[in-house]
Amino acid sequence: MEAEETMECIQEFPEHYKVILDRLNEQREQDQFTDITLIVDGHHFKAHKAVLAACSQFFYKFF
Repeated sequence: MEAEETMECIQEFPEHYKVILDRLNEQREQDQFTDITLIVDGHHFKAHKAVLAACSQFFYKFF
């Protein structure tokens, strides 16, 4: 019986979080996939609910 050959490939992306945050910000700035507008003192801020919920217990419970 032949031994089964396996190959393992590991690739690390230590700066991946920066790429994700940059892309989310670009999408927000271009009003892509934003699904909520926060209004504070008359100023409108487009946002992603998923990002707000991930960063804030208040928004997590609110949504």
